[in-house]
Amino acid sequence: MNKFFISLERTPERTERFRAVNAHVPGLEHAPGIDGSLLDIEGMKQQAFLHPDCQFTRGAVGSGLTHAALWGSVAKSGVAAHIFEDDAFLCRNFEEESRRVIASLPEDWDIILWGNNSDTVLQFELLPGITQCIATFSQDSVRAGIDTFRDMDVTSLAFRLDHTFGICGYAISPLGANKLIRSCLPMQTMDLVYPSLGGRMLPTSSIDHLMNRHYREMKAYTCFPPLCLTDNQTAQSLNA
Repeated sequence: MNKFFISLERTPERTERFRAVNAHVPGLEHAPGIDGSLLDIEGMKQQAFLHPDCQFTRGAVGSGLTHAALWGSVAKSGVAAHIFEDDAFLCRNFEEESRRVIASLPEDWDIILWGNNSDTVLQFELLPGITQCIATFSQDSVRAGIDTFRDMDVTSLAFRLDHTFGICGYAISPLGANKLIRSCLPMQTMDLVYPSLGGRMLPTSSIDHLMNRHYREMKAYTCFPPLCLTDNQTAQSLNA
């Protein structure tokens, strides 16, 4: 499988950091992110990449289009791929464990998230069709332990994903890539209800929010515990 990591050309320090902290993982290929600050937003709407009512920030538009472009590459090539954002930290045995976990999935799997933002919730099926599990995390402890995590061997299990926030790292199949392209474009602002947040309704503001709308109808998975962590420096994120 190919391994792409997204990082803007105007932030070479983030590219260098990603390569340094994940030097134990071979074959990581830089995918230059689309810089939202340079986009013609009205042109994106005319080309049906954005819905006319889309209220995403320029950073979120650029990030979303970058992920969608990689999905297009995966769909065209017919080969599944790993996709990471440049704030991802991968565990020591990521290569071996991710391969083992993917081999445990049905042949027609769509997507599996290797991690999510630690300042939010993760809802998945602990027992298929029976028990919905809601996990919460401590972002402070994740940030404090993230360097230790890189030296850990993690054993993980795959569970059906309901929703979460953040796409710091995931694997996607050609089938899943096709589904998400059709489902998430044009990107738009809409209200989604989140059971894990007590039924709160939140407007979509980035592509990972839109992906939440479709996980239930896909063969979408998360792994627990995660094989990928993020320090989630919001001010420096691709969505900023």
